[in-house]
Amino acid sequence: MENKTKTTLSEKLLQRKYNPDFIPPKDQVVLTIQELPIGVIQNFIIVSGVAKSGKSTFLAAAISSAFMPSDVFGIKFRFPEGRRKIAYFDTEQSEYDFFRQVNKVKNFAHINGLPDWAHFYSVREDSASEIKALIETYLENNPECPVVIIDGVLDLCLDYNSEIESRQLINWFKKLTKVYNCLFIGVLHQGKGIGNQTLGHLGSNCDRWASSTLEVIKDKDKKTFTLQPRFLRSCEDFEPVVITNYDNQWRQIDSVKIPENNAEKSNPRDLNEMTNKKMILQILAIQKPYKDLIADIQELTAKGTNYAKKLCKIWIEKNLILKNTNNLYDKNF
Repeated sequence: MENKTKTTLSEKLLQRKYNPDFIPPKDQVVLTIQELPIGVIQNFIIVSGVAKSGKSTFLAAAISSAFMPSDVFGIKFRFPEGRRKIAYFDTEQSEYDFFRQVNKVKNFAHINGLPDWAHFYSVREDSASEIKALIETYLENNPECPVVIIDGVLDLCLDYNSEIESRQLINWFKKLTKVYNCLFIGVLHQGKGIGNQTLGHLGSNCDRWASSTLEVIKDKDKKTFTLQPRFLRSCEDFEPVVITNYDNQWRQIDSVKIPENNAEKSNPRDLNEMTNKKMILQILAIQKPYKDLIADIQELTAKGTNYAKKLCKIWIEKNLILKNTNNLYDKNF
C-alpha cells in the first residue's frame, strides 16, 4: 500500500511539473471589461456589494453580452472555440425575482428568448451541499461550458465565519475550475458597518484567492450604480463603470467621484477602534510575518503599501497587535 501511494504521488508530481512545450490558448480570457482580462479560464472571480446595490443589474448586462456581437457598458463575454455555453445558478431569489432577472438579461440583449446554450437554474430551496452537487453534475454533463455564475456564494456554505469551511469552499472552486477548465463568477454580499468588507472568513478567503474582485456601489443621491475594481491579478485597474436608469432604460454615464466609505479614508487614523479590531480579526486569524501582514492589509483595504504600513504602525502604537519572539505578529485583544 505504501509503495502504491508513493508511485501515485510521483506520477501526480510529474503531471504537475511545468511543461515548456505547453502554450495556453489565447482564448482563455472569457470576460473583459474595457478590453482588459478580468475573467480567465481556471480562475474564479468575485462580484461584491451590499444588498440592493445593483450587483444583479451588472450581472445581467454582462451575461447579455454573450448573446451579442458588441459589449454592454464595456463588459464582454467571449467563448473559446467550440465552447459556446453559459450557466447561471441563482441561490437566493424567489421565483418572481428569478423570472425578472432572466427578463433583464433578455432586455439588455434585445432578444425574446434565451438560446438553448444558455442555462439558468433557481436552486433557492436546496441545501449548500446539494447546490454544490448540482453544479458538479452540470459540469459533468456539460464539460464544454466555460462560464459558471453563482449568485450567491454565501449559500454554498453553512457558516461563512468558519475558517475550515471557507477554505474548503475555496479549494472546491480551485479544483472544479481546473478539472473542467472553466471560469467561476461568484456574487458575494458585503456587510454594513464594517467598511463594506465581504462577509466573514469566506469573504477574506475569496478576496485572497480570487483572480479578480469587483465591487458594486449604489449612490442613492445621484441615482447611479458603479462597478469598480477592488483587486485585479491579471491586469491594471479599469475605469469605474457608472450606469443610471433614465426613462426606464439603463444607460452608461461618465465616471463620477465615488465617496469614500469609513474603512477606506485616506488617513488610516480616521478609523475607529471597532473597525480596526474587525480588520485585525480578518487579517490575523493566524500569526504571520510583517511582510505578509502588510500584503494582507493591502488586499483588505484595496490601498497601497504606504497606507498599509501606516495602519500597521497605528495598530502597534495602540497595542492592538504584538510581535512575538518568532518575529510573527498576532492580535492582542
